Amino acid sequence: MSNLSYQILPNPDDNTHEVRLFVDGIDWIEAGHLGLDPPDLVRELTREHRNHLTIGRCGCGVLGCDDLVVDVQRKLYSVEWSCLNRKSAVFDAEHFDSFVATLVKDNSWEPVGRTVERHLNEIFAGRKTGDGYAFDWSSTRVEPNVMTLSVTKNGHQKLLQFSWDGETVASALSRGQQFLQKQFND
Repeated sequence: MSNLSYQILPNPDDNTHEVRLFVDGIDWIEAGHLGLDPPDLVRELTREHRNHLTIGRCGCGVLGCDDLVVDVQRKLYSVEWSCLNRKSAVFDAEHFDSFVATLVKDNSWEPVGRTVERHLNEIFAGRKTGDGYAFDWSSTRVEPNVMTLSVTKNGHQKLLQFSWDGETVASALSRGQQFLQKQFND
């Protein structure tokens, strides 16, 4: 059986991070592709019925442009990955599940802004503004010391913003709670 491991690296070109996946110590994403941003890979790995799994994006950084996709066959005791131009890899199912659980819990790579985004995404998830716009995502990476929230209704996006000190999770969470009470329905 193969061994699956990862390394999370910053990607300064697009202000994200990338998860490099290694099968038996060999980078499976290879040159020319970037790994997915950690939250994107976690979503891929934890969704139901994963017959196909996106593990890499084009070197330009855009998800959906020349993605690296593996075909996944899960059996009782094994998980097999196959992909064009790569030798198939077979993982022990327990090893694979443990790998996914470890990655899901790994926040060690997060700078403070990404920690803030993760917490605020949890707080705002499923919420709607007073005028019916649904929360999509938050980012500290659009503008310094500003939290940007994306909300949509009927395909129309609005960006909402509030300030924070840019340094502490406590500042962002406090300001986020105030913003939630003021702009969003309970």
